[in-house]
Amino acid sequence: MSSDTFDTFADTMTPPQTKSRPKRGRAARLCAIGIGLAAAIAGGRAARAEDKAGAVALFREAGALVDAGQAPRACPKYEESLRLYDSVNTRYFLADCYERIGKMASAWAHFLEVAARVHASGDRVKEAKARERAAAVQPKVSRLSVVVEAASTPGLEVKRDGTPVGPGQWGVPMPVDAGIHVIQASAPGKRAWTAQVEVKPGGVTSTLVVRALEDDPASSDAGDAGGAGGAGGGRRTIALVTAGAGVVAVGVGAGLGFAAKSRFDESRPFCNGDRCDRRGMDIRGSAVARANVATVVFGVGLAAIAGGGVLWLTAKSSTQGASLAISPAVGGALVQGSF
Repeated sequence: MSSDTFDTFADTMTPPQTKSRPKRGRAARLCAIGIGLAAAIAGGRAARAEDKAGAVALFREAGALVDAGQAPRACPKYEESLRLYDSVNTRYFLADCYERIGKMASAWAHFLEVAARVHASGDRVKEAKARERAAAVQPKVSRLSVVVEAASTPGLEVKRDGTPVGPGQWGVPMPVDAGIHVIQASAPGKRAWTAQVEVKPGGVTSTLVVRALEDDPASSDAGDAGGAGGAGGGRRTIALVTAGAGVVAVGVGAGLGFAAKSRFDESRPFCNGDRCDRRGMDIRGSAVARANVATVVFGVGLAAIAGGGVLWLTAKSSTQGASLAISPAVGGALVQGSF
């Protein structure tokens, strides 16, 4: 940033409420500032050429709007100009614009940023001007204190106007622009909470209390936050998986049963009733083995389906962990569980 560019508006670094200038003189100064800004931007390396040109055009248009008494329309153009190219010039006039429309916290922050930057360049005169503007604005900065109850809630997140408000800010009066602010709070297994608070202008401090969040019964995380096993949605998931596995096992068991029946029918040409030759005995022995496996698998499947049903029905009311064990047994399956 060229110091010569900043010189073009050094004499304008006086609160606009205390200094009046002929309209033509201000327009000439704005033109000179725009030319200086263009020269400074031309020396930048980071921004693209079209971004630099856009920043200059927006800066000039914003200045014309301020001259015409349309500061609310000018501030967004200064913002976009600053986004395209971060210039101390643009930041200073954006702060001035914010002050004109009553966004004192934003104006204060930008004036201080300008002061810090010109301090780094060693220009004490411009630094003094920027700090003078910041000091004039500071008493008008309003604050908002967000007090959070149950701050120990796992995963609790608080936002102000969509921006996270970290625990370090909770209960601390933080500078904000006057107007309506939206506070949101959320946590796993809890109902989301939203509230609006109006912060008055003129250095007023407002307070908003975020109450302890209510449990959300529909959340799969409800009941899981207190420990392993949990209840509610997590248990229903186990129920669905168990029952699904049971359905698959029943299908496999039925398939094995049909295969055993088909194998048994293959022995008929080698048997007369229950009397079979060696070939028929081998075939029937294979069929019986398949039938036994089919019985066990089918029984395990039915037990899993039953266990899944029990888990599902008890998921809502139970607060204890659940366990289910299924093991093959003679003629079916053994189901052991605790709920």
